[in-house]
Amino acid sequence: MHHEEGVDLLPANIELSAIEVAMTLIMSCEVMMREYLERVREKYGYILIDCMPSLGMMTVNALVAADSVLILVQAAYLPIKGLQQLIKTIAMVSV
Repeated sequence: MHHEEGVDLLPANIELSAIEVAMTLIMSCEVMMREYLERVREKYGYILIDCMPSLGMMTVNALVAADSVLILVQAAYLPIKGLQQLIKTIAMVSV
């Protein structure tokens, strides 16, 4: 969807869950989003990818495609423990 202020939005829907399941059967599925974004990157100054708080295949794809990551987290014990695990995952996919 193109907004008149020059912003394009690609909203998610329930069909993404089916795509995520199907992606597990595809070789090198973790680079699918990166390969697509490489084709459209020159059209945009910034591309923001909002991910759900899980480490499913779509989130892994977003991490592989990302140049940088912004993580919003509540300042409490359990969220910080989850953040530590997420940082380890980011380090693994950024290699």
